[in-house]
Amino acid sequence: MRKSSSGTKELVLPSALESLEAIDRATLRIARLAGLDREAATAVAIAMVEAVTNAIVHGNRRHEEKAVRVRYRWAPGKMTIDVHDEGEGFDLACVLDPTDPERFMECSGRGIFIMRQIMDSVDFDMPEGQGTTVTMTKKS
Repeated sequence: MRKSSSGTKELVLPSALESLEAIDRATLRIARLAGLDREAATAVAIAMVEAVTNAIVHGNRRHEEKAVRVRYRWAPGKMTIDVHDEGEGFDLACVLDPTDPERFMECSGRGIFIMRQIMDSVDFDMPEGQGTTVTMTKKS
């Protein structure tokens, strides 16, 4: 069994999809520090790539002058991640259900669904004019 630790780490990423590989690696490493097993760590990395992709594409609309801020907090058996963009926010009630048979062949629109399936909690904070922060927690 891997010995877990506690800590925090913050990253500031450009609004470029090239950031996703680094986020995937960092998330895997930190999930293992939190004591998550390989399967859980991989799942958290998938959720994280979805969250950062949404921040880059939908939040910041790929504007290079806007950043995505990531904060990891971990303790033995628990990992919490905040992903913040500088966008205008969105209405969660307008997010379409990707399990609807009419949407099965859509090329996008599954990110929030995937995050909610993988993580123990997924919360959104969208104060007007201050961007969107998604907070995700996973326990081992």
